[in-house]
Amino acid sequence: MGDAPFMYWGGMNIAADTSPQELAEFNDFYSHTHMHEVVVSHRGFMRATRYELCDPDPRGDFGPRWLAVYEMDSEAAAQGYIARNDGPTADRPHYTPGPPAWQHTQPWWRLIWHRLAPQDGELGAAGAPYLYFVGMNVPPSTDEVGLKEFNDFYTHTHVPEVVAMSNFIRGTRYELYREFRHPVPGSPRFLAVYEGDEGAIRTRAERRANPGMGGRLSSGPPSWEAHDTLWRLMYHRIDSWAKP
Repeated sequence: MGDAPFMYWGGMNIAADTSPQELAEFNDFYSHTHMHEVVVSHRGFMRATRYELCDPDPRGDFGPRWLAVYEMDSEAAAQGYIARNDGPTADRPHYTPGPPAWQHTQPWWRLIWHRLAPQDGELGAAGAPYLYFVGMNVPPSTDEVGLKEFNDFYTHTHVPEVVAMSNFIRGTRYELYREFRHPVPGSPRFLAVYEGDEGAIRTRAERRANPGMGGRLSSGPPSWEAHDTLWRLMYHRIDSWAKP
């Protein structure tokens, strides 16, 4: 499809008492109407993919049930979206209202991410049905040297080790570009996305049942050892649509 260095996330929940029929209407509308409209309404948007949370962070309720990932072809596309969001309401696209369950969604995430490594590529190009997200921060006092050490270690040591140990297909690193919405204390600065298949899911289950399986991850520089992981979340792909 091409290079997609930026992505926009829209994450939401629906009411707990949503009936099976209402849920079916919500999913049909989201997959076949709304995400198509978003992609065609914004220049530079290339593809939309919907996901459902399948493995929450055991420490708490940190991720929405539903996530749509919109891939963008350039920083200009990201800046264009930001300009429309921040500009007059009349200049924003008008979307189809949707069924009752859609009308009462509970917004959770609205974020734009910029890919750090690898330099080229697109999320999901390998066709992986699962995405595992890890969001983290470095301490606010981290200086330029410490940040470089953190990024070098994360990209060249930690991500490859996680991919190998969990049998993931690949891992991609992102940095937050713009936060529109995220629960307190705000979005993490750094994101790692690991693409996985059923084999990776089995490997992760085996590792949970057998602590220490597959060895230990390497220790890193001080800025790495002091990082704060805000959430770890596994999502399963529902469907995807690309601009013709």
